[in-house]
Amino acid sequence: MLCGAAGVVAAIGIASAVVVYRFQPVARDYVIAALRERYNSRVELGDLHISLFPSVHAVGQNLVLRFGGRSDLPPMVRVQQFTLDADFVSFFRNPRRISLLRLDGLEIHMPPRSAGGNGSSAPGAHEKPVASFILDQVVADSAVISTTPTDPAKDPLVFNIHELKMRSVGIGRPMSFHARLENPKPPGLIDTNGEFGPWNAIQPRDTPVSGQYTFREADLSVFKGISGILSSDGKYHGPLDRLEVQGTADVPDFALDLAHQPMPLHTEFEATVDGTNGDTVLHPVKARLGSSSFEVSGSVARGALEKNKEIALDAREPSGLLTDFLRLTVKGSKPPMTGRIGFRTKIRIPPGPASVADRVQLDGNFTLNGVNFTSTDVQDKIAGLSHRAQGQPENHDPNVPADFRGNFHLRNGVLGLPDLTFTLPGAQVALAGRYGLRSGSLDFKGTARLDATVSQMTTGVKRLLLKPLDPLFRRDGAGVLLPIRISGTRGEPSFTLDIGQMFRRH
Repeated sequence: MLCGAAGVVAAIGIASAVVVYRFQPVARDYVIAALRERYNSRVELGDLHISLFPSVHAVGQNLVLRFGGRSDLPPMVRVQQFTLDADFVSFFRNPRRISLLRLDGLEIHMPPRSAGGNGSSAPGAHEKPVASFILDQVVADSAVISTTPTDPAKDPLVFNIHELKMRSVGIGRPMSFHARLENPKPPGLIDTNGEFGPWNAIQPRDTPVSGQYTFREADLSVFKGISGILSSDGKYHGPLDRLEVQGTADVPDFALDLAHQPMPLHTEFEATVDGTNGDTVLHPVKARLGSSSFEVSGSVARGALEKNKEIALDAREPSGLLTDFLRLTVKGSKPPMTGRIGFRTKIRIPPGPASVADRVQLDGNFTLNGVNFTSTDVQDKIAGLSHRAQGQPENHDPNVPADFRGNFHLRNGVLGLPDLTFTLPGAQVALAGRYGLRSGSLDFKGTARLDATVSQMTTGVKRLLLKPLDPLFRRDGAGVLLPIRISGTRGEPSFTLDIGQMFRRH
């Protein structure tokens, strides 16, 4: 009996071995044909070992998919080893169902849009279709995904995937996925869930994708001149090279190296992102610095802050707190001025090794309303000028606000103001000059137009003695028109009269 049972077991074992042996080449041909059809690619496959009992288990080595048969591009897919598990009955149905596919050493190189044409170059593109298959679950941790840019001058976009899991819901339907990946710059961890597919075999970049993401602990200090830790949440949808992204980003400690004073920065954005090269077009982004809101729009090329590329943006602020913006650029425990600010500007950041703050270029206009200087000495001088300009020299109230407006140009850390005007009760000052953001140096020349005459700006005997000089200084309807110069620094400005110019004028 025992010998008979042993003989039966041996016979079953031999029969199973023969079935597997005969099935191996058939299965290999099926795998190659199925992948070739679904992914429009030439398929290369190394060793393949299959067992059928009690369930289907297969291990393959060195799988390579070349999109459209192109050998001049990196392989679209390269897998060092894959492991497949399936229920026996489900595997031999149509469509074949694979319960688990594990990919080790996965590399995906998304081909450029022009690659592959209409797919006619793909080997076997017009062969009889093979049976479809469904992947219940795919696990591909420690994978690398990169894109081959259409523009050969651009670098590939590379993502290191720490964790990737995908699930099928049916033929012709997208696969759901969860991924954790590393963002190159600024460095940080992205966690995302969504749907991918159905796969577009003719043009892979048209494959739709959608999902939600979180981005955490992104260190902005990798970009010279700025600092802060960024976090972002949002959602995205569209084909890979035209992703529409909506989200928010927060940097609670954003700072420029001009002042090293952290400020909270919050943005709500909509953008179109080329997921194959990282280039981004910003639709109006709503930003809030401190308690001041402004909008930014424009385009940003991937790597623009650290490579030979430019950033071109437009920004506008209808009315915000002046102190919020001064804290970013002016050192010290308190900003030099308070008031409201409005501006419109074009922002350009050209390439170069210098700090972002030194490279940024601005061209625009601004208004400052209700400005008071936090330096008591400076504010007293401004208030004194206003009181004298109104013919009230005995008034010593320091609470005199000023309004500023003008065009500006920022280059190499120097702010040029070609037509700056500021007004006070009784006075209007027109200036042209420049201001050094890092040094705080001031160099302005212009004229001060005062309502009062020379004699009205004094008291007592001086008023009587100076009255004959009033016609000398009266000009163009003003009580006094004085050529002035402002020099020194923002902390200690110097206001002087250009007497020589005044007498040359006469």
